[in-house]
Amino acid sequence: MRAHFRLFGVPIRVEPLFPIIALLLGYRVEPLWMVFAWVPLVFVNLLVHEMGHALMFRIAGLRSAVVLHGFGGFTVPIGGNRRQLSKPMSVAISLAGVVSQLLLIWLPVRIALNSSWGKGLYGAGVPREFFGLFPKWEPNWYVFLTYLGFMALWWAILNILPIRPLDGGHVVETLFGFENACKISIAAAILGALWCLREDWTFMAIFLGLFGFLNFRDLREGQDTGAFQVDAPDAPARSPAGGGGAGRGRGGGRRRAGHLQAVPPMPDLPSDLTPIRDAGEVEARAWNALRSGDADKAAAVLKQAIGASPNAFLQASVALAQGHSALAVDLFQAAYIAEPDGPPNLVPATLLAQTESAGPLTAELVAAGPGGVQAAGSLQTHLHYAEQYQAAAEVGEQVFAAGPRSPAQTAFEVACSWARAGRPEEALRWVEAAVDAGFKAPGLLDGEPDLAPVRALEGWSAVRARLSA
Repeated sequence: MRAHFRLFGVPIRVEPLFPIIALLLGYRVEPLWMVFAWVPLVFVNLLVHEMGHALMFRIAGLRSAVVLHGFGGFTVPIGGNRRQLSKPMSVAISLAGVVSQLLLIWLPVRIALNSSWGKGLYGAGVPREFFGLFPKWEPNWYVFLTYLGFMALWWAILNILPIRPLDGGHVVETLFGFENACKISIAAAILGALWCLREDWTFMAIFLGLFGFLNFRDLREGQDTGAFQVDAPDAPARSPAGGGGAGRGRGGGRRRAGHLQAVPPMPDLPSDLTPIRDAGEVEARAWNALRSGDADKAAAVLKQAIGASPNAFLQASVALAQGHSALAVDLFQAAYIAEPDGPPNLVPATLLAQTESAGPLTAELVAAGPGGVQAAGSLQTHLHYAEQYQAAAEVGEQVFAAGPRSPAQTAFEVACSWARAGRPEEALRWVEAAVDAGFKAPGLLDGEPDLAPVRALEGWSAVRARLSA
């Protein structure tokens, strides 16, 4: 970000639309000279508000930058040392702007206007509700300070409303999650707009109505997986034996697809400036982008995180989707060693199979020892649930050769994958390998849907008879 100036070390940028929009919002204020003072008043209020956020970021150990744009401003962290913020700190950062305005502008203004100096200014003019009767071209400190305090107070009140993307809405989202925040925002926006219409504040009613519509859209898109092409199921649980997914081996069916929460679109701003406060949003948006095949968008989303530490599997997936295969394999190896149960969804498994990286990754994992073998077993299971059956079978063969904790279970799962890959003869060979390794569940062989084509082979009866003896 190219800063126009710095305040207390915080880089600040003022977008060209800021003074234009500010002037349009205040062109009808009275007396007439206040039209020219209006933009500086808006600038001071916004700057104090955003510097409050920046101060709290600094307390949290993060550097930040401020951008003042057409309808407000925002503060985002910059540089390194980003980390996940606690809920209390996130709430404190969200409320810091309002507190700063009230303490540094509204309160001093009220003290000044109620002082003997302020009362002297009041006596020289007319009652505050008749600003239009002041001389149009004769500046008066009483008018100036009254507008300054009025703006600080009502700007603070507006910002603490529980409506996304206002600060109050960010607090609600931090405490209650995305969907609940959208619902609360819609209700609050409707009530606020109705009140404004009753008071003849048409512009503010439209403003709140727009917020309500945006939250309705975000909620609808967030709940509609089709809109974001998010159908990556949750990763299945591993069996205690470490050989594979007990859900597939015992139940026969596929695990029910989970749901990744889709998230609302952000304003069209530079990727290093668009704020995303919630780590869950960062991951959901990046997974959504990967699922739709947009690796560059996923990478940009990771750069938008405010103090968030993205999932290691997500970082590896982004690297792989962007074509950095060798780097991705190293990242996946480290992620699987740290978390042998694997990633939270099946997007990584799909990418690994499509890029033919599953085999090289498995070789690296099994070379790392027992923990790596267990992790490779998780990868085998995830590939099967991602319907990457040949890759799952090939990975399973490497796991079996490396000596898993349950060779019989691993061989059985390899058989299931080969059968689903359309190679029943190969699957039968692995069923026999499972029996040789000590597999003793005849009912499972008879009921596993994956093995239906294998049970039609001539050699099936002989293998099955070995378990009946």
